[in-house]
Amino acid sequence: MNLELLDPWAQEYPQIIEETLEDGYVLNCKFNRRGTLLAAGCLDGRCVIWDFDTKGVSRNLDGHVKPVTNVSWSRNGRYLLSASKDWTCIYWDLVLGIKKQKIRFDTPLMMAQMHPKNNNRFVAALFQEHPVIVDLKGNHAIKTVLPIEIEDDSTKQGSFYVTTATWNKSGNLIYTGSSKGHLNIIDVETNKVIYTTRIANTTIKGIQWSRNGRSVCLSRLISFTSLTSFFDSDMLVNANDRVIRYYRVNEKGIPTLMNKFQDLVNRIQWNQTCFSADGEFVIGGSGHKAEHNIYIWDKNMGNLVKILEGPKEPLDDIAVTIKIGWHPVRPIIGSVSSFGNIYIWTAKHEENWSAFAPDFLELDENLEYEEKEDEFDVVPEDEKSKQKLVDEDIIVDVTTCDNIQAYIDSDGEDADEIFYLNTLPFQDVEGERAVTKISEIKEQKLIKKAKPLPKKKRDIDSGDERQNHKLPRIE
Repeated sequence: MNLELLDPWAQEYPQIIEETLEDGYVLNCKFNRRGTLLAAGCLDGRCVIWDFDTKGVSRNLDGHVKPVTNVSWSRNGRYLLSASKDWTCIYWDLVLGIKKQKIRFDTPLMMAQMHPKNNNRFVAALFQEHPVIVDLKGNHAIKTVLPIEIEDDSTKQGSFYVTTATWNKSGNLIYTGSSKGHLNIIDVETNKVIYTTRIANTTIKGIQWSRNGRSVCLSRLISFTSLTSFFDSDMLVNANDRVIRYYRVNEKGIPTLMNKFQDLVNRIQWNQTCFSADGEFVIGGSGHKAEHNIYIWDKNMGNLVKILEGPKEPLDDIAVTIKIGWHPVRPIIGSVSSFGNIYIWTAKHEENWSAFAPDFLELDENLEYEEKEDEFDVVPEDEKSKQKLVDEDIIVDVTTCDNIQAYIDSDGEDADEIFYLNTLPFQDVEGERAVTKISEIKEQKLIKKAKPLPKKKRDIDSGDERQNHKLPRIE
């Protein structure tokens, strides 16, 4: 799709379900940095990559033996990190479609996130253990254990455990959150906690960055992020008290409460929250057992803009109700239901032919056409040839690639960034196994025909004994 042809005045949030992606039981999904690929982790341990333009499966990666807790993209889009409950993380090379490295831990993984700039580094939050930084160097993985408390404070030892960890925008700080709602900021260079605070009295659920880097959204698992020292950043905190809190974080990392989002009528839990592509809207996935609803709020005004009502599905009590993700560029939302399907929400499209031809006039009824005076005049061939020569003198640049405005962000661009994945040669493993098994059966039959089975020795001996030893005659 040509992003330059997008209408800048179009609707900024989706309304309807356009398509459903099905390939196994999907637990979570995430777009890449440009929104051209969609990765999903499945219940059976597989990772599926969809081409978002064609909606076709580009990669089907099988490596885990237990459900995939989350997936994380590298900055250049070539590598994918998958964390699973089987105590392992797998680092995938999507171009080759192979498993580049497998890292094993001592406990199940809560989540894992790639470094925002380094494609060979990630942070992982372990179940009831300290989070770790993993550096991938060749075939080796170097682990660095992170602290969870300030060294001078010894009153909180054993009172909580880290539920998630994430990087800041520049990658020099790590923000971890606990089951008690504590937020810790860790300096990567010194490996020390430089700031700690308590955001909520209950468990904080998660975090999501906005695309422009100035906003941050906490939901499902705790975490917090800041942009740079020059701009204030925004933060959404989703706790178990059914309230989404909007904070403004200054350059020092201190949050200030700005607004609250909640459903005062139903008082439902929020399983996942995130920002829109432009950072102007906040969306929350409801945790209702029998609904697939997505709430959209205006970030600055705080009013409820829209409620997206999905299919009426009974939702699992244990599994996450809705996993949502906003497309990085377009007004598109991908949500995961308890049935393992991914619903693609888009805005209503209206045909606008004047976008392709500015002089095109749309008519509501038939009108009589008035011919212009010089519309059908005969042009001499000399003037036609002169016009062609003028057009030939115009230099057309076909080598320079202009930057797409929708893909420009504060981080800049990577030269080796991958937008799409090429197709790999098809390997029918099951078919090859079936052919091999059939050939083995045929060989066994040929062997049996070539070598007939000899008679049993016992049968031969018993026959000879009957011939040599005749029964006595009874008179």
